[in-house]
Amino acid sequence: MLSQASWQMPNREINPLEFLNLPRYIMQWLNGRRMDNYIGAELDKRFRAYRENHVDTTSRSVIDLVLQAYLDDSATNRSCGKRDATELDAGFRAFAISQVRLFLFVGHDSMSSTICYALHLLSSNPSTLSQIRSEHDTVLGSDHRSLPSLLVEQPQLLGSLPYTTAVIKETLRLFPPGSGIRQGARGVELVGEDGARYPTENTLIWILHTAMHRVAENWVSPDAFLPERWLVEPGHRLYPRKGAWRAFEWGPRNCIGQSLAMTELRIALAMIVRDFDFTPGYEEWDRLHPQKGVRTYREERAYQIEEAAAHPADNYPCRISISELGRSRDLDGS
Repeated sequence: MLSQASWQMPNREINPLEFLNLPRYIMQWLNGRRMDNYIGAELDKRFRAYRENHVDTTSRSVIDLVLQAYLDDSATNRSCGKRDATELDAGFRAFAISQVRLFLFVGHDSMSSTICYALHLLSSNPSTLSQIRSEHDTVLGSDHRSLPSLLVEQPQLLGSLPYTTAVIKETLRLFPPGSGIRQGARGVELVGEDGARYPTENTLIWILHTAMHRVAENWVSPDAFLPERWLVEPGHRLYPRKGAWRAFEWGPRNCIGQSLAMTELRIALAMIVRDFDFTPGYEEWDRLHPQKGVRTYREERAYQIEEAAAHPADNYPCRISISELGRSRDLDGS
């Protein structure tokens, strides 16, 4: 999966020669075949276990949810007189594999990028870092070694971290890892703020989050990192405009995994931010890799580049050290 992401063509629109990269097509075919074979084997194994009643039907894993829906549909078919399937339908199996691949990609790539940007923004804003550390001490206690078991025993504590949630939402506003695309249709029009109407038939609508999240008409100080905008009451000048934040998209087709993503991000920050300091290493990187031209966008050196999901430029070179809090908790300084 990681190899597949690395073979994407982020510059294909401005450099058509990238389409002539023959190794890319070979590697993407190989990677796809390997993933399909692996996931397909897991689906088949799980399906056999379901048929033999050897599976906990309360499981909420992706593969189990897929198979439970399939088996529920099969039960309906049996009640209508159709034969019970002894193996997965080929069409459904191919569809399920593609969906599992999508879940694995989104659950890994976009998450890792968001964690990286959250740590970058916190390291660049000491007062925000101090506040989130204080919240974690207050809600989760000062003993970092007991945190994993504490969260297992009391997972509801993750819902008591409003400032951490605000940091995550503001990170996703400034650096959304992906965009959204919707299929246009006959009779469906987009209406601009000036009243202009745009037909969508035979089009794909690209919802560009990186632009929408920084529109000055919708956001006060759009380029500033202000977690407080997610903590103020309606009517406050910082309060976000409805529908302007679309990190997980909006409406009935929003991201099915957003609750899981937010939970994972809260856990990651809770486990990391108090014990480690992150310092961007771009100055050192640029000295070692001199290059002509502009190296920032909107005065940000860690601007986003397309690499499957959006990633920090140059893979975010940085230095990591144990924080004062970490040392005070007797972390191993080696």
